[in-house]
Amino acid sequence: MDVPFMIVKDKGRLGALVHQRTAAVVCLTNVNKQDMSQMELLKNLATEKYNNNTQLVRKWGGGIMGLKTQAKLDKRAKEMAIEEQKKIASTFN
Repeated sequence: MDVPFMIVKDKGRLGALVHQRTAAVVCLTNVNKQDMSQMELLKNLATEKYNNNTQLVRKWGGGIMGLKTQAKLDKRAKEMAIEEQKKIASTFN
């Protein structure tokens, strides 16, 4: 199902669309006949700018961890290396 969607930066602008002060999310189901041309314009704009935009697809991650996680993994790797050295030393003795 190809539902046109749009990301609006300001909650106040979105609220103005539905005659409210602010709105976080809006789903339009019925539109007055006199507003149908504007709705069609918004639909075409949303489809072109967001639905058909392949660059908009979010790429998660990228393999870069945060500093805390990197430090934790480094510490864990050092402890593992020390234990391996102890195991090797104990097998020779």
